[in-house]
This record gives sequence, structure tokens and C-alpha cells, in this order.
Amino acid sequence: CMDKWMADEVLNANKAVATWHQKAQRCGFKFLVVQIICNLTGGPQQYTGRPMDRSHKHLNISEDEWGAFMEIFNQVCSEFGQSQDVTDDLNALMISMEADCCVAPGERVPPPPGPARPSGSSLYARLGGVYPIALFVDRLVDALLDDDRMAIPTDVSKRNDVSLKYLFTELVCSICGGPEVVTSIDHDETKLLVPRSSWHLFLSTAKVAADHFPKATISSLMQVLEAKSSYIVDPLSSAADPATLSVV
Repeated sequence: CMDKWMADEVLNANKAVATWHQKAQRCGFKFLVVQIICNLTGGPQQYTGRPMDRSHKHLNISEDEWGAFMEIFNQVCSEFGQSQDVTDDLNALMISMEADCCVAPGERVPPPPGPARPSGSSLYARLGGVYPIALFVDRLVDALLDDDRMAIPTDVSKRNDVSLKYLFTELVCSICGGPEVVTSIDHDETKLLVPRSSWHLFLSTAKVAADHFPKATISSLMQVLEAKSSYIVDPLSSAADPATLSVV
């Protein structure tokens, strides 16, 4: 859904909406949308974004734009072969958020709330919060999957770039002190499964992907990743043997 929403001409005709579809914002936006949908459908994820009205009303989304949004949503439900019952339930969930997302005729459009800047002195706050972290993860996972030396195991259904980016964003936010909850920490298949023999290559790739962070924070981020490497590496590999978990 997210990629189709972000490419839609009707939705992008709203300049305020189009701004959130730009590269620097879209990764965090996609993460938070997955997070809230998982939460509202009964998953263990905890939504950590702003209230829906505060994050959407200033975008001045019209009823026509909402209609285009829902049309795409239902197209994707059909493409994924969702049953009518499931599709109806998902539609009810989405419609329940319409009043918080759209501006009705005659309703005043509030001013933009400004960037969501986390408070405190945690590494999460110093990195800038979920949006720059999600961008870091997006760049890192793309680079790792494109590098044949890494041999990150993937498949077409569960372990793909989309799921790995979401899960690793959860992890990085959490280990840096953010409010995001790691929902599958005990399941090895949800890790990146970096071969131990390629750990040095992972860190060097991560440093490149982190070049949009304040320079003073990058070494701290590398230290945290090193300290939490057990949540990232393939437990079945060794420093001498880059064998990885075979995904069925």
C-alpha cells in the first residue's frame, strides 16, 4: 500500500502530503504506518507516533483524497488475496481513522505541528528519533542485500527487504533508548542474520549509511550495534565459516 499511496497523482497533488512522501520522511512514515496497523489489528507492536489528528489534520486531506487512498487500499487487499471478511474488517479499521485524518468542509486547518523531536539525552534522541533512524535502516538494509559478500538470507514472503527494514528499525530504535518495542527478539529468523565472518563489513556499511546523523553520534551508534550484535548476527555462523541459516 505505502509505495502505491506515495506514487499516486491524486494524493501527491496535495503538496503537504507530497512532502511526507519524500525520501527523508518516507522511511519513518512507512514504519509508523506498519506499526499502528499491526497494533490495531491485535499485534504486539506499540504505536509510538503522534495522535492521528495531530499528525494529519494540518495536511488538509480532502474527502476526495481519502477516497483515492481507500481505493488503493482495497486494490492491494485484492492483490494479496485477502478474503472479503478480512478486507471488510480492514476497511472498518481504516474508516475509523477518517475523521482524524481528513478536514471536513468548513473545518479549520491547524498549523503544522513541527518536527517530532524526542526529548532527553538518549542516543535515540541525539540521533533525531524514528525518522532519521528509519532512513539509516533503509539505506543499510538495501546496501547489505545488494552486497553478495553479506549473503543475507531472504525469501519472497517473510524475509524480504520490507520486513527486515521494519524489524531492524524496531531494534535500532529500542537499543538506542527509544520507546519502540522489539516484538520478535527471541526468533532468529527475524534477525538480519549477518554472518559472523562479515561483521566488520556490516559495521563499515553501517557507518556509510549513518552519514546523515550528527558526526558526534556515529561512533556511539557503532558501539551500541557492537554491544547488541547477538541480535543481528546469524547464530549458526562462525567467524571462520560464513554459512547462514537456510530459509525455506
